[in-house]
Amino acid sequence: MNTASHSEHRERRIVALLLIVGVVAVIRWGPTLQFNGMRLYFPDENGKTLKLEKRPIATLGTLEERAKDIVEELLLGPLSRDLRPVAHADISLERIVSGNNALYIDFTTKDLSRFSSEYAMFKAAVTKSLHETIPGNFHVYLYINGTLAR
Repeated sequence: MNTASHSEHRERRIVALLLIVGVVAVIRWGPTLQFNGMRLYFPDENGKTLKLEKRPIATLGTLEERAKDIVEELLLGPLSRDLRPVAHADISLERIVSGNNALYIDFTTKDLSRFSSEYAMFKAAVTKSLHETIPGNFHVYLYINGTLAR
C-alpha cells in the first residue's frame, strides 16, 4: 500500500467523521434552535435563579403586541410546579409603548411595599424573557404606577 492510497483513506475517514458529527449536532440542537414559541423565565423553587419555561405560543404583530403577549404570559405564572410566579403581589400590565429602540412597560400594583422586595427578580424575569423571545437589540424600561423603577 503506497502513501497516496493511505492518505486517501485517512481523508475519507475524516470527512465521514465530520459528517457524522454534523448530523449528530443537527439532531441534538436543531429543535432548540428552531423553537419559535415563548421563552419565559421564572424563579426556581428557592427564588434565587431564573429557569427557562418554553411555551409553544408564537408571538405575532408589532413589537408592542409581542411584548404584551409575553408579559401577560409571565403574569399568569409558570406551568411547572418546580417554578414560582414572578410576583406574589397583585400586579397588572397597564400599557406598553415602544420607541427609540426601547420598550416602556408600565405596571400597576396596590401593594407596592410587598412588591418592592420581589422587584429585582421580577425585572430580571421580564427583561430576559423579552430579549430571549423577541429578536433584536432593544432596551427595556419598567414603570411601576407610572414611575420609572430602577
